[in-house]
This record gives sequence, C-alpha cells and structure tokens, in this order.
Amino acid sequence: MAPQKGHSGQSFCGSLSSSVEPSTPSRTTKQGLAERFTLPDGTIAHRVPVPCNSRRRTIPFSDNGNPGVSIKNILNGGCVQGSSEPDFKAGSLKIVFQWPGYDSSDILHAGHITVKPDTKQELAVALCTAFHKFYLCASKILPSAESVPWGLSSKVYLGDIMLTCIRLDTGVWVPEFYVLRK
Repeated sequence: MAPQKGHSGQSFCGSLSSSVEPSTPSRTTKQGLAERFTLPDGTIAHRVPVPCNSRRRTIPFSDNGNPGVSIKNILNGGCVQGSSEPDFKAGSLKIVFQWPGYDSSDILHAGHITVKPDTKQELAVALCTAFHKFYLCASKILPSAESVPWGLSSKVYLGDIMLTCIRLDTGVWVPEFYVLRK
C-alpha cells in the first residue's frame, strides 16, 4: 500500500504538536532495529531497508518521546527534541545517504556530504536539507525493479519520511529513515 500525501502536514516536533504520545514498537531486525512502529494516530512507520554493518555509535533523533523527526517539518523550521544538549560534540561527519533502488552513479554526488554541526538541531537541518537534494535527484530516476515500493516521489513522498538516527558504519555516518503509511 502506497503512502498518502495527506501525512505531509503531520507534526513530529514537540513545539508543533502537544498531543503526541509514545509510539508502539513492532518486530525488530537482526541488527536490533524496529522494522516498524505505530504512532498514536495510527500511522505506521516502516523502516527503509538498507545494509547495516554496525550499530555501535548512533545519534538518535526524537520528537515528543517518539523516535524520529519528520524531514518536511525540519525543512519548515521544526525542532528536534534534545537539540540544545550542552555536551553535543559531533565534529566533522561524513554522511552517506542510502535508499533502496538508488545506487546509480547519477545521484552518487547528491548522496555524500560532510557536515560539522554544533547542535543536534544543526545536524538535523543539514541532514534534512541534503536529503531533500538527494530526494529531488533520485526522484528523476526509476528505481531498480525490486525496489519499486520504495520509489521516491512515485511511492514515497517527502512528507512521509522520518529521520530516526544516524549510525557510524565503516567510517561514514548513514541516516536511518522510516516511511509513514496508514
């Protein structure tokens, strides 16, 4: 079932929504990641399948007690819970975006960035801004046949994507995404 565009206005930021309760987790993958979880409004967030070689170091993002932040809300000025952590020291981070069906050299440049944030908020904004550019590039390319359910803009809309964390994986940081589906 394809996600609906109607989720794009949904808030995941504590300052934008005051009635969100903690989500319900579901099955986990062999790496310990939830394959999906349910938000209080019944929306189900499905983990975007990407290779995961390590879960040792992660920087999580959350909103109002729920895992993840909405890409669209961050791009529209939304906040990240815990973004004012005084001991946050990320340094320079090399980020690589991965999305099923989009490993073409045509979008390789859009999938690699380096950021040096001072706060979690700056990190979230940099990640969401770069992912938006990646999304725009990838949206112009047909995904590989086995990845069609994850097709950007045809099956998955920007407003339906949540950033839950970034994890260190063989020297680069890889964002973890979930897609909202009712």
